[in-house]
Amino acid sequence: MARRAIGVDLGGTNIKAGAVAEDGALLSRVAIPTRGGDGHDAVVARIVRAAEMARAEARLPWSAVAAVGVGSPGAFEGADGVVHHSPNLKDMEGKPLLRTLRRAFGRPGLPVALENDANVAAYAESWVGVGRRCRHMVLFTLGTGIGGGLVLDGEIWRGAWGAAAELGHMNLFPDGIRCACGNRGCLEAYASAPALARRLRAAVAAGQPTVLAEAVRRRQAPDARDITLAARAGDRTCRALLTETGRYLGIAVMNVLSMLNVELVVFTGGLTAAGALLLDPIRREARRRTFALAFDRARILFSRMGNDAGVIGAAGWALHRQRALPRRRTP
Repeated sequence: MARRAIGVDLGGTNIKAGAVAEDGALLSRVAIPTRGGDGHDAVVARIVRAAEMARAEARLPWSAVAAVGVGSPGAFEGADGVVHHSPNLKDMEGKPLLRTLRRAFGRPGLPVALENDANVAAYAESWVGVGRRCRHMVLFTLGTGIGGGLVLDGEIWRGAWGAAAELGHMNLFPDGIRCACGNRGCLEAYASAPALARRLRAAVAAGQPTVLAEAVRRRQAPDARDITLAARAGDRTCRALLTETGRYLGIAVMNVLSMLNVELVVFTGGLTAAGALLLDPIRREARRRTFALAFDRARILFSRMGNDAGVIGAAGWALHRQRALPRRRTP
């Protein structure tokens, strides 16, 4: 009988959940508000509720669910899954989230797996996404911040204490712009969506022509989506801003390829809507800076999974942990 799992993607705004088949097919999809301000216990209860809704939507009895996987922001330590560094869900920090989830589901024998949200998105890409059958890959998430996930030799790589793949905080400029983390010169401070919007405001202040200039002057706060749309319509200043963002990300790719020699680098998140306007400069800069042996065989791609990667990856990782999925062989 085909095995199925429930995947849950815990976000600062919404909790998404779905039932997932062992071939990666999404059988149901639900979303409810997170309401993180209600506290740790309330969020855990809503995770369980979302999972139950996804199971019911797929018309699965619990006896047909092999495992539940939860992807959550932050790093987790120990067998109880104690949460560290979850800035958008501060009340979760210091709490044993995995132990609490196992108790909250209240189903003895039901395996529950907890993993970082970017890590499970990376696993989804390596399992059924653009990295299908790929054993060594890196995922960059591009949004309000820049996160990352690593899959090495077919397994999520968490590092010694679960804090690996903080890709947004690799340093580009030692004395550069201050990042939200408190450091200076981080990739996130230069290539995230807010960084792109900040550079647009600086360009307008410097007198560079753009269709978004009047909106900036009126403090209407054009965002990364507005910049992308203007660039795709031919706005030269907005195109230049995306090219500059691509250069910064290309430097990050060079660092990853030089350190890890992975087969694949995948980008996901809102900024990937720019398509080739962002991807081409990423590839050019990475090619210019990386040893040929590391670059020539590597692929650099944008995800095509959209918002489902977290749910699919959480479920797939839970199945993988339970050995419900056969280990993939190197092609």
